[in-house]
Amino acid sequence: MSTTTAVVNELRRQHFAVLATADREGRPASAGVTYALSHSEDALYVMSRRHLQKVRNIAANPEVALVVSIPRRLLVQVPPATIQLRGRAQILDSRDEEGNELFSSFWLGRRILKAYRQLQDQGENRICFLRVELDPVIHTYMVRTPLWQLVRKGMESGSATIVRR
Repeated sequence: MSTTTAVVNELRRQHFAVLATADREGRPASAGVTYALSHSEDALYVMSRRHLQKVRNIAANPEVALVVSIPRRLLVQVPPATIQLRGRAQILDSRDEEGNELFSSFWLGRRILKAYRQLQDQGENRICFLRVELDPVIHTYMVRTPLWQLVRKGMESGSATIVRR
């Protein structure tokens, strides 16, 4: 299995990332988010509400970064593998067809959709999807890296850059 395939598989398996945004003045902010990878594998979807800082920041500056952490089942004292992504986000309506389909495909996504639908029934009208168009260059750390390699060659040996086509 190639590193690219391994990264895509992990992006599909995981559903939590830290999303970094910046406001108009460049002040950074980060937030944990639940995401879903698009069928085309070139975008991530996040549900949010328009009044929250991450959405306000994206409205002012659509350039974002995300880090997806891959938890270890064994040797939990070793840092987790990570996938670092960059992209350009856009704010979409909560009725976005692909976003709803993707969030309906996993347990936590279905819980989030249900909670937001209940809020909509109570009059909440600020619910939205964020669609992050991913840059083709992806940086990884310790994805598919054997632990012996880290011991013998150092922590830097776990980093890699891949380019999606």
